[in-house]
Amino acid sequence: MSVLDHIARCNTHDMAAYTPFIVDGRTVGHIRRRNMARLEGFADVFTLNADSVGLVDGLNSYEDRTVAVGRVLRSLADDGVITGWRDEAYPVGGQWGGPYVFEIERAAAAFLGCRAYGVHVNGFVRDGNDVKLWIATRADDRPVCPGQLDNMIAGGQPVGLTLKGNVIKEAGEEAGVPEHLARAAIPVGAITYTMENDLGLKPDMMFCWDLELPADFQPVNTDGEVAEFRLLPAARALEIVEDTDDFKFNCNLVVIDFCIRHGVMPPEHPDYEVILKGLRS
Repeated sequence: MSVLDHIARCNTHDMAAYTPFIVDGRTVGHIRRRNMARLEGFADVFTLNADSVGLVDGLNSYEDRTVAVGRVLRSLADDGVITGWRDEAYPVGGQWGGPYVFEIERAAAAFLGCRAYGVHVNGFVRDGNDVKLWIATRADDRPVCPGQLDNMIAGGQPVGLTLKGNVIKEAGEEAGVPEHLARAAIPVGAITYTMENDLGLKPDMMFCWDLELPADFQPVNTDGEVAEFRLLPAARALEIVEDTDDFKFNCNLVVIDFCIRHGVMPPEHPDYEVILKGLRS
């Protein structure tokens, strides 16, 4: 196991297996070719050909597209194709900031191969010259990566919330961070990767934030998603990444990024340049 193994895992995909999903002349997703047959019964919503998938003429507004595509996705969920429905809307547009063309249920993002966004917050404490990270352990009933290690705070980025607003919300729900502390979180960039899962393609973007916390602060989970929190030296967290699969797959990348920015992983690392490029593939 190595840092590069985790980066490779999050960037393993075969684009030849996917067809572009094009709306308003822009590619907003990629649909697995073998999944296209599931859309054939919805000719009033989707147009299908060998080179692309689109939406029928007449679905021109954000609202009409959202309703029509949502009806299809709900039907696929009822058939068991899409699982883990959350009633959480994600924007679809091809790039962060839009313009967005419609919105979809979070659980369906990979089926359409649409970019999904999230926030990951590194809660950390300074101890002299050392830096320590608060590391969460995911609850055993989580649908994705139960029992694995996680960043202190993380969550998907839904429609209707600013990034900072989402950080504040997730900080309160996942770690009991009061708003006045959460507002001190600093945006420090984003990590991108494209990987496949059972449903389709995940071209995800994670916005990373650093939140320096008082030495006496103790995170407490309030939404049942975290089993426990541990305060670990950042160097120890990096060792866990380098030696194990204990962290949730994409959280490895957030820890690596933090350790680079805080000097825990120095430029003398033999794979430094490859790692830097791999975090923003």
